[in-house]
Amino acid sequence: MARWKLRIAGVAVLGLALAGLELGTASGQGTTRPETGPGSCTLKGWNPSTDPLNAASLPVGQRPQSYKPDDYDCTGAVFAAPGVEFSKFPQPKNFAISNQTVSKVDQAGVQNYSAPTAAVNPLAPYFPPFQHFVIIYRENHTFDDYLGDCASTVAAGCNGQVQSTNHVSSVPNLHNLAKTYGLDDAYSTGVQPPSGPNHWFLFSGQSSSSSQQQSYPAATGTQFDRFLTGANGPADEGTNACTPPTGSGSGSSPYTFVMNGDFYWMLNSGSGYWKNPATGKVEVLPPNRPGTNIPEELHYNEYACSNQSLPDSTISNDYINFVNTNGLPAYSYVELFNDHPGTYQDIPGNDTATNNVVSSIMNNAAYKDNTLIVVTEDDTQNGNNGPDHVSNTYRVPLVVIGSPTYVKQHYLSHVAYTTSNVLAAMERTMENVHSGIIDPNDNLGLSTFPMTSNDQSALGDPLEDFWAQGTTPLSAKATGTPSTGNAPLAVTFTGTATGGTAPYSYKWTFGDGATSTAQNPSHTYTAAGTYTATLTVTDSSSPVKTATSQVTTTVSAVGNPLAASASGSPTSGQVPLSVAFTGTATGGTPAYNYAWTFGDGATSTAQNPSHTYSTAGTYTATLTVTDSASPVNSASSTVTITASPIAATVPGAPTGLTATPGTGQVSLSWTPPANNGGENITAYHVYRGTASGGETLLTSGGCSGLAAVTSCTDTGLTAGQTYYYKVTAVNPLGEGAQSNEASATPTGTGCQAQQLLGNPGFENGSSNPAPWVVTSTHTPLSIISKSTSESARSGSWYAWLDGWGKATTDTVAQTVTLPASCTNYTFSFWLHVNTAETSTSSAYDTLKVQVLNSSGTVLSTLATYSNLNHNTGYTQHSFSLGAYAGQQVTLKFLGVEDYTLQTSFVLDDTALNVS
Repeated sequence: MARWKLRIAGVAVLGLALAGLELGTASGQGTTRPETGPGSCTLKGWNPSTDPLNAASLPVGQRPQSYKPDDYDCTGAVFAAPGVEFSKFPQPKNFAISNQTVSKVDQAGVQNYSAPTAAVNPLAPYFPPFQHFVIIYRENHTFDDYLGDCASTVAAGCNGQVQSTNHVSSVPNLHNLAKTYGLDDAYSTGVQPPSGPNHWFLFSGQSSSSSQQQSYPAATGTQFDRFLTGANGPADEGTNACTPPTGSGSGSSPYTFVMNGDFYWMLNSGSGYWKNPATGKVEVLPPNRPGTNIPEELHYNEYACSNQSLPDSTISNDYINFVNTNGLPAYSYVELFNDHPGTYQDIPGNDTATNNVVSSIMNNAAYKDNTLIVVTEDDTQNGNNGPDHVSNTYRVPLVVIGSPTYVKQHYLSHVAYTTSNVLAAMERTMENVHSGIIDPNDNLGLSTFPMTSNDQSALGDPLEDFWAQGTTPLSAKATGTPSTGNAPLAVTFTGTATGGTAPYSYKWTFGDGATSTAQNPSHTYTAAGTYTATLTVTDSSSPVKTATSQVTTTVSAVGNPLAASASGSPTSGQVPLSVAFTGTATGGTPAYNYAWTFGDGATSTAQNPSHTYSTAGTYTATLTVTDSASPVNSASSTVTITASPIAATVPGAPTGLTATPGTGQVSLSWTPPANNGGENITAYHVYRGTASGGETLLTSGGCSGLAAVTSCTDTGLTAGQTYYYKVTAVNPLGEGAQSNEASATPTGTGCQAQQLLGNPGFENGSSNPAPWVVTSTHTPLSIISKSTSESARSGSWYAWLDGWGKATTDTVAQTVTLPASCTNYTFSFWLHVNTAETSTSSAYDTLKVQVLNSSGTVLSTLATYSNLNHNTGYTQHSFSLGAYAGQQVTLKFLGVEDYTLQTSFVLDDTALNVS
């Protein structure tokens, strides 16, 4: 058994100061960039005389940001005024109403907020019942760079313009996804420049450029904070994005998330905590917790903390593997960077990675019908494309992917959606997973989403142009109670409708010529027969849609006799025999009452009970049915059950038990029983008493915990006291009868050379370690082992302490009385130490060998071993216990392992020899 996990080592925090080449500045409206860092035109450590223009040929793990990528808007781009291109397209439906200024008290004190003058319910318009939302965010190219030829490759009428610098031919998968599912050619990020703000907006739900220009309950509150009902993680988790936290994690949240990509731009500004979808714990962002092999964020900080970058294939493959292992979270944020800091220029690889993620989800039966996937880019212009043109007007590709039940296929939309609509689609998915996350009345709170009227416009029906038919299909359901009975039979019918367009109208035909237009009518059948009632539901759409559902009612004539039928399965077999009984009733007057007698004294009032026969024999199970007539009628039926004896039995009694006295001891021997019960004898139990017939089971000493042996020595006895003994044999079916009684009286107090430990080689196995007492903080308890991951020194079994690779305390202990009259008291054992620790100086995991008195006080620690004592085989260790002669002591092995990297302490062949 592999009982350890790999340590996830902490990564060193590298400096984030940016230095190197100035590539130029962009002009136009809203283009102010920071002088250094993400979003600037200064690359980290790039040396034009020595560094490559592209790191695609460098090995993974050796791709620092020291090359010049596509410099997007840093070389002479001139941007269009905000909204010029956006205003040319149709706008989403406006659910907004006028606002008013209100004051509220939150964690920041008294604040003024913009709130609607009347309540708005953004949940009323149709939104598909998605349970998972996946956004695939790609970097640094525009609509025309990627889909400039969309009119010929996707759909006629697509507003794309092929530019002289583009990657159209490098993204065939994106063209196929846009053609297969839905494409929006008017999507706008709403911010300029886009990179940092776009990421921040979709991750946090707040941006100075977005419609949500209001303070949140905490200054650092992000969208995750609101989902997870708090702005700060557990205090013991730490806040350094590049240092593994050491805390245990605590708290709760209704959501699961996975973040995948190198979010270098927000490691210093992100806040809050989240729920790890693998463990369910709430943890600070980002943890990369040690001691686990399941990452909470995939490839989150290679660039920021290690100055390394990974190919998009690694990002996508590891995300797919995570989903296959842990399931698809409610919200997934997958970042594919192209040529942004943290990765390298590989447009075809980016295209393949995108397609692989989409295919893995849409080809998965568990997710394809309940998941919305949005693929979009992270830029609205490309400086290399020259001065103002279509690409410099906020537009980026927006591909909407979902089941054809809910999302239009092969569809081109011209509706000018914005980032807030994509964010709202995610919010609505979260609402489907767990209601209450959207607050339509602008109530501020960490568990709600505070909205301005513009937010309500987005939340009302985000991306509505993509939904198939704008509604779910109309469906009807009809039920009737009771479904059987004697005429006249009154039946209560219930009709329900879903989907379509409310309000609905209902029409029932009851199968006997009667009808009703009530939703939930009652009807009485006066004649015997089988009737099919049909419900037809009509909705309010134009043209109207209809749906039907049927329910069957069986009516018996008055006076049909009550009849009962009983059956059982199986009706024969060896004891213990479990039988599933089935009871039916017809005729009479429903409802029916059922009473079973199983023939062995047991009873039941269930209609279809189960019963186990534990004694061999032939039994008659009787079902008695009574109806609801006045006076009641009754009927009965029987079924015969044959329970055969089991093939084997417990063993017979051992014979020829003799007891031979010695100095402070009695030696016992016996003969195995003539009948082993058909199974091999696995153990013997010895019973001892100080009066004839008063024997009780020995649980300590040399005659306890015996295997299949026929002799033992009972030590530590009082001279002159007569002891009485009996022995039993044990096989896999249980313990047999006791042997004849034998007695003996020990002689004087001289020292008898002997070995005092019971079960010294642990060969009794894990189910009966006595007289050893084992404990562990690990579940399940599995210290006594015969796993082939380790090996016994002799025999099959051994004691394996620790080895889990996490904080664990294991103990093995046995209490023994040392005779007072001996000279030599030698305690020995064989020990093998196996470790995954690599330190040559630090003892992380330890095994202490201790002597305790009867009160549990440690009298001595004989030795302490650790991961520094690892060896390739067993080594024997011996200690003198002469200091404890005449005392009852407990010998204890105490193994303590820290939170990661396993150390296994394997014990075998213990002994306590006195002479």
